[in-house]
This record gives sequence, C-alpha cells and structure tokens, in this order.
Amino acid sequence: MSQRVAKVESLIQQAVATAVTEFLGPDAARVTVTRVDAAPDLRNATVWLGLLGDESQQDALMATLQRYHGDFQSALAGRMVMKFVPRLHFKRDTGGAYAAEIDRLLKDL
Repeated sequence: MSQRVAKVESLIQQAVATAVTEFLGPDAARVTVTRVDAAPDLRNATVWLGLLGDESQQDALMATLQRYHGDFQSALAGRMVMKFVPRLHFKRDTGGAYAAEIDRLLKDL
C-alpha cells in the first residue's frame, strides 16, 4: 500500500468517526470505526464498523448509518481536498464477535 493511500485511509477514519458522533448523538457510543480500506485509485473506500448490541440493535444502527450516508459523504468532502473524494461503503466488522466466540470455545476446553 502506498503512503498516500494509508494517509487517506487515516483521514477518512477520523472524518467518519467525527461525523458518527455528530449525527448519531447518544447512539454513537455503540459505533467504532475499526478501519478503512481505500482502493488504490482512491475512488472507493470501505469503512469497517464495529457495532455494539444484539443483532436487531446492530441492524437498526446500520440502517441509521445508511440513512446518513449522504451526510457522511458531504462531511468527508468538506475535510478533504482531492480531485475525487472516495465513495464510502459501510460494512460491519465482525472481528470482535469472532474473537469472543474463539475465546469462549477455548475456555470450554
């Protein structure tokens, strides 16, 4: 990965995390921007989100985040000076749940 892509990923992560606190209010405490994967041409970026709560709460939170997608895109465009601002795609990061399941299985041995 180039240094430029890594810097853009970091800026996107910071911008989205700030926007989450602005748009979601108290629900923002249940969202963590775990990482960002930007395409080499910087036209698209996948934002990985760690969500707290049970499955239905996570689904509702993800739906809320999708509703604010345009606002997130606008907030990002306001913070970045580039020819093309990457198009954001939100995905749920299930790494934490997977790690907890592995930990539970190891404790059961």
